[in-house]
Amino acid sequence: MSNRKNKKKSSDLLPENCQLEICGASGFGDLMAAAVDPTDNPHGYKIYVLENKKIKPALAEGDRFIARLSRKNDTWWAKPLARTMTAGVALEQIYGVIVEKNGLFYLRSAERNSRMDYLLDKLGSSRVGDFVKVALIGEKKFKQAKIIKNYGRFNIAKSTGLFILEKYKINDSFPDAVVKEASCCPEYHLQGREDLTALPLVTIDGDDSKDFDDAVYAEKTPGGFRLIVAIADVAYYVRPGSELDREAYRRGNSVYLPGMVIPMLPEALSNDLCSLRPKEKRPCLACLMDIDNDGNICRFDFKRAVMKSAARLTYREVQRAFEGTHSLQTMGLFKTVIQPLYEAYFALSKARKKRGTLELDPTEISIKVDNDGHILSLGPAEHFASHEIIEEFMIAANVSAAKRLEQTELPIMFRIHEKPLEEKLKDIEPLLHGLHLKLPDYPALQPGHFNHILEECRRHNLGSGINNLVLRLQCQAKYTPENVGHFGLALSDYVHFTSPIRRYADLLIHRALIKGCGMPDGGELEAGADVPQFKEIGEHLCNTERTAVQAERDTLSRYLSAYLEPSIGAKFETKITGLTTAGIFVAIDSLGAEGLIPMHTLPSDKYQFSAGGNEMVGAKTGRRFMMGDRLTACLTEALPISGTLAFKLAESTEDEIRSAGKKQSSPKKSRRKAKQKLSKKERKEKIKQNNHQAEQKHNDE
Repeated sequence: MSNRKNKKKSSDLLPENCQLEICGASGFGDLMAAAVDPTDNPHGYKIYVLENKKIKPALAEGDRFIARLSRKNDTWWAKPLARTMTAGVALEQIYGVIVEKNGLFYLRSAERNSRMDYLLDKLGSSRVGDFVKVALIGEKKFKQAKIIKNYGRFNIAKSTGLFILEKYKINDSFPDAVVKEASCCPEYHLQGREDLTALPLVTIDGDDSKDFDDAVYAEKTPGGFRLIVAIADVAYYVRPGSELDREAYRRGNSVYLPGMVIPMLPEALSNDLCSLRPKEKRPCLACLMDIDNDGNICRFDFKRAVMKSAARLTYREVQRAFEGTHSLQTMGLFKTVIQPLYEAYFALSKARKKRGTLELDPTEISIKVDNDGHILSLGPAEHFASHEIIEEFMIAANVSAAKRLEQTELPIMFRIHEKPLEEKLKDIEPLLHGLHLKLPDYPALQPGHFNHILEECRRHNLGSGINNLVLRLQCQAKYTPENVGHFGLALSDYVHFTSPIRRYADLLIHRALIKGCGMPDGGELEAGADVPQFKEIGEHLCNTERTAVQAERDTLSRYLSAYLEPSIGAKFETKITGLTTAGIFVAIDSLGAEGLIPMHTLPSDKYQFSAGGNEMVGAKTGRRFMMGDRLTACLTEALPISGTLAFKLAESTEDEIRSAGKKQSSPKKSRRKAKQKLSKKERKEKIKQNNHQAEQKHNDE
């Protein structure tokens, strides 16, 4: 027997089990079915459906079902096993891995907030450890799982990729019409474009980057610096109303997962025509800026141009050159290109510091995987001053684009970031009071006030926990034609201009600049574009951006769990990132990997929460747990399938809490404690069931 459910014995056989849909009836009245996945029946064999009286009501046209296939002579017959969809209304379908418990086989869900294993109706030729898609059937409390499709052995890269793309409805392929249009894009015209090919513009990106959509250049001037930020001219190739445009809008943005990129535009554009590859002429939209020695933008202009990148540099390579270690590339570029970039960056940094931008320091994780999906390395991403060069140049270009468009009557897709909600700030007042800190009255609140708090907390070794708390207080940045400024960057006018290969919002800004500046060669904003239309577009782009962020976060948690699975039982230095009735959320200092210390594993006590939920105090022991506190925790569980981690307090920490409790306890209290332990045992199952709800709420925040 085959080890894999869907493995075919020869090229002309169909899989043992597959999902079918009733597509009609034969001339003799027999129901006919077609494979939902065309690859299950590549030869297009006719499939006749046998009756199964246990399936009620009877199958009808449009219904989908799982079937066992068999062949008699030259005719294929399908024996229905379970209905999965009734005339377009689908039963719940989930992904997971097959596990065995007490001789029975279950589906362990890949959903992070699921704590239930579903009994598998039949295993067939699937095996424990296979990653499968199932349909849930039966009553709510007694659901069973029927296997629809087997994807083979669970693999952190392949299986997680399949699940994430399905969960978030992310399409990793392009429609044929879009691919065809991308392959037939017209040549750009030189007429009317500024010739920048003589300037040594360079791209600076990560080691693994494939699409290069921005190039930079700086030169010293008597009063400061001349900066050029050249961005790929995507608007020339992606015209309003085209197939490329409709697909780019639908996607909204590219999605970046470990070992996988789902681009907004086909590779013919993102990795070729719109990629500023070295030594190749490319059309671009250039932002030319003059700044003074304090980083203030004095003048700006936008031009359609042609450029030729002098080099494809990496952040590490540029930083090493600045520190005195040159590569063959950087040796000839240092004085004329790299050094002026750093000098201009130092000037821009002065302006940033003067504005008082919000300086958060979130943990970024770098993951490298091989072709088979195995983790080669995982750890904090490197961050150099060269990263900040690009960041500051891009911010300056974005500000210039916003100010230029405000001189027109065109609708503008602003990138806004609102001030934190006043009621949210009240939640952290008790915590700040304990640290002898205070925020000003709400009308006077500026990003710099949070920076002062973060700095004070770092002095008290509370940095990462408070950093996360301040981050959660912030509103989400969004796209809208209604400008309210950008709180985090301390800017009154801001748009996204610098990444039209991977963000549709930037493409809209390019089109508006082309129209507003009267640039030649087409691709301008459509006539009739208005604020109501842009408001609707902005909401859509916020949704696609949110989906991408959630997908990336969901994927990262699974990779972290897979990476830490061999370390179950090990102790880690962690900091508290959340306090809930389910327990204490902690994050490993070095990785940012977050997990739960369940409440029922803490030393017995009656824990009370502060008004803002940022402090938890044991009524008997007096032990305090505060946001940002450091704890030594032992890893007890790591589930790569769902991306969850569980911890318990290290024994030394537990002993400390217990000894504190003994000092405060009386004999009467000790008897009450024994009662509470018994009561806790009786409530243990209920607590375990409720933990995932609090965990999901914490993750959503």
